[in-house]
Amino acid sequence: MPKLIDKPARERLIGEAAWRVVVRDGITRLSVRKVAAEAGIAAGSLRYLFPTQESLRAYVLDLVRQRVIDRIIALQPQESVRRTVEDYLSQLLPLNAERRVEMEVFLSVGVLAFTDPALQPAYDRAHQDLRKGCHQALGLLTTDPEYRGLDPADESARTHAIIDGLALHLLRQRQDEDTSWAIKELARHLDSLAIGGNAPTENTTR
Repeated sequence: MPKLIDKPARERLIGEAAWRVVVRDGITRLSVRKVAAEAGIAAGSLRYLFPTQESLRAYVLDLVRQRVIDRIIALQPQESVRRTVEDYLSQLLPLNAERRVEMEVFLSVGVLAFTDPALQPAYDRAHQDLRKGCHQALGLLTTDPEYRGLDPADESARTHAIIDGLALHLLRQRQDEDTSWAIKELARHLDSLAIGGNAPTENTTR
């Protein structure tokens, strides 16, 4: 009998190999040959799942997006709504080596979406998910009496922009530098959304 192939698992293996190549060698050096070697599979097997360079790059973007979603879904509620929301949003920041790789890959491949229509849908999905995630997190925050006056529709764009800005600053610093400052800034933003802008800060290093 022919050997059955777990297609999703094989795609994920290839996607993770592809982003290691991107981080190590740069997006311009992403090739079928390099990714196949990194994944330990034949180039023909890779081309069967990803017949074009664009399809591989789009999958890499979607894989980063899915990893973030999976990480957030796996979180357990904290002792307060405020702390839970901070925990959710902190997952969007490159606070450790694994998430730094995700962000580097997302930016390296995502920048090509501005000139490559084949990548635009994957990039748009990630952007829309981030905006939606910010809106949902702020919606949860309104269940805290300290945030009863918060309108998620009004604050989602600003929260999204703050997350993006913090992520970029984290990438600019050395990998061995402390990242807790970003959590403190995120906490300050959430505090500013409370009634009177003076909710107690409940941040911890993620």
